[in-house]
Amino acid sequence: MGVYFQIQDDYLDCFGDPEVIGKVGTDIEECSWLIVQAMELANENEMKILYENYGKSDPECIAAVKNVYKELDIQDIFLEYESRVYKHLVSTIDAEQNHTIREIMKIFLKKIYKRTK
Repeated sequence: MGVYFQIQDDYLDCFGDPEVIGKVGTDIEECSWLIVQAMELANENEMKILYENYGKSDPECIAAVKNVYKELDIQDIFLEYESRVYKHLVSTIDAEQNHTIREIMKIFLKKIYKRTK
C-alpha cells in the first residue's frame, strides 16, 4: 500500500491540479515512477527529449517531459496500474485473519484509492 501511495503521489505531482493537491509538483525534476515507465516505452527521439529535459526546474523542460509522458499515455498506464494494485490490495486485505487489522487496512485503502490530493 505504501508503494502504491508513493507512485500515486508521483502521478498527482505531475498530472494533478495544483489548486486541488495544494502544491506545485516537483517530481519532473526528481526521480519518480513516471520517468521509469517513460524510459521503458520511449523511442529514440523521446528518450533524447527526456535526457535533455528531465531533472531541470526550467518550465520549458518540465513541459517537454510532460509532453513525452502524454505521448506515451503515462496517465493511462498509471490508471491501469492503480486498478491492478487496488484489486491485489483488496484480495490481500480480505485474506487477513485478524478482523481489526482487516478493517484498519480497508479504512486506509479507502482514504488513498483514487485520491486527488
